[in-house]
Amino acid sequence: MQVALSVNPEGFGCTDEEWAAAMGAAWDGDVDTPEVLNVQQRAALAGAWNAVYVLSAVAGLETSVLIDAEGTVFIDWGSPGLVPLRAHVGALAPFQVWVHTHPRFDAYWSGTDRQSLANGTGVLRKALVLGYNGVKQARNLGDEGDAGERIGGSPALNAWSQEEPTPWPAAWPNEVMA
Repeated sequence: MQVALSVNPEGFGCTDEEWAAAMGAAWDGDVDTPEVLNVQQRAALAGAWNAVYVLSAVAGLETSVLIDAEGTVFIDWGSPGLVPLRAHVGALAPFQVWVHTHPRFDAYWSGTDRQSLANGTGVLRKALVLGYNGVKQARNLGDEGDAGERIGGSPALNAWSQEEPTPWPAAWPNEVMA
């Protein structure tokens, strides 16, 4: 509930009416409508991850946001428990950030998420998972020396930082930005 109250549509260039229309469509499960996609894209460009998470939680579906090297936003919607990283036709690497949600669950790196991070190690700089408890971030540190704890488990996952989730609303807007 706290994260939903932290959403300020004007902060990412939307009106209250546009936000209400997106929320209504998400509630109905109509997540591929322009009302939802346009609001989600503007929220992503502004780093308003709380809005992206709220739309996902209202719809009860995972969503994925990929921002490419030129700042183009690509959006996918999945099932209640799955939305892997997917490179879109026309997306330019290296990708700035991949953000996805765990609606109504905590932010953690699931098996699918770890596979997505491993697959994206060569082309992805940062990843976020948005969950009920906040925002969990991983940065692609590559072969940097002692840069802290790593996700690990495979050579590709050794490149990724292992960081604790930042609770809502402290994650919005300053601590976690694209």
